[in-house]
Amino acid sequence: MAALQIGHADDAILRAVNRFNYMTAAQVGRLLYPSACDENRYAQRRLRRLVEANYLLRLRELPTPRIGSAPHVFTLADQGRRYLSSSGVALTSPYYRPSEERQKAVDNPFMEHTLAAVDVLVAAEMLCRDYAVSMPCLLTERQLKRMNIRVQPAGQPSPRLTAVIPDGWFVLTVGTHDPVCIALELDRGTEGQQHWRRKVAALVAWAEGPYREAFQADNLTVAAVVPSRARLIQLIEWTGDELEAIGKTELVDIFLFTEASPTATDPFDLFFSPLWHSAHAGRLTSMLDTPPAVDSDHASRFVAPPPRPTDDRPAVSTQWGEVEREIELVEDQREVEDEAEVEDETEVDIEDDDFPWALSEGEEGRY
Repeated sequence: MAALQIGHADDAILRAVNRFNYMTAAQVGRLLYPSACDENRYAQRRLRRLVEANYLLRLRELPTPRIGSAPHVFTLADQGRRYLSSSGVALTSPYYRPSEERQKAVDNPFMEHTLAAVDVLVAAEMLCRDYAVSMPCLLTERQLKRMNIRVQPAGQPSPRLTAVIPDGWFVLTVGTHDPVCIALELDRGTEGQQHWRRKVAALVAWAEGPYREAFQADNLTVAAVVPSRARLIQLIEWTGDELEAIGKTELVDIFLFTEASPTATDPFDLFFSPLWHSAHAGRLTSMLDTPPAVDSDHASRFVAPPPRPTDDRPAVSTQWGEVEREIELVEDQREVEDEAEVEDETEVDIEDDDFPWALSEGEEGRY
């Protein structure tokens, strides 16, 4: 078999998987092919080619959702790691063992939690693609674990140190405004009050202790994404109670909570609309401030959005322009491909809300 020629689309996929560590076809489709209305089939074909050439490792599928097929998870394999390294791209995970990656995929709660966090990070990346926002730094949970920052939780008598590992940490800069540093906490409604309050105490000690030096940052927002309004109210109450108990109520405004789905909510709205509840009396606020003197209409409430193409497809930056053009080149090829081959793909028909945000009727508050 001839060696795979890596084009612009393959390069973009490999860089994205390296950036987020784990991705599904649906996440790749949302990020790289926003105008492809093909239920992620093009992304699936691209991913399959990269798997066959050992650029990506395809892990076992997640549990079958109530609608659609079970999605596979992809991570970098040997060839992909060598390709990116030779292109001058720093690998986010220098350590790689295929057997260990496959074992991680067996842990469904871990993988579903990880991919739910990736959904938020992908939304942030999409925001930077379509608007005058930049993300100068992003650290995944795997990278944060390697930092191994431990603290003595505020108000805790035990001398045992606690590791503080958010589900992600990233920086967003709107235009020329000061950067906003965000520590992501992805809550799935499984932790009890004691566990959450210990986490709040540890985050407070982290914010007041090693955080500034380790991250070279002078601000922090702890953004908790939760599965339901009931859970949101619960966490706000527990957070307020713990801050009062440890005498740190002045830090109440660094904690924000939302039940908005990162896959079903427009990235602009997720970060710029008042969808976040402060732990201070639960008041609504936005994650980022829009520049002053902008129109309230969605199409013009942001400074200098990129021009929309005349065919009304979602606009993409120059970084993704070659990928969009490559999609157009394969449209004719799609029509003549073997339909049986498409039906045989185990990755097909993955709806954006199939996991992990999908809630069955009457099941609000749990996955």
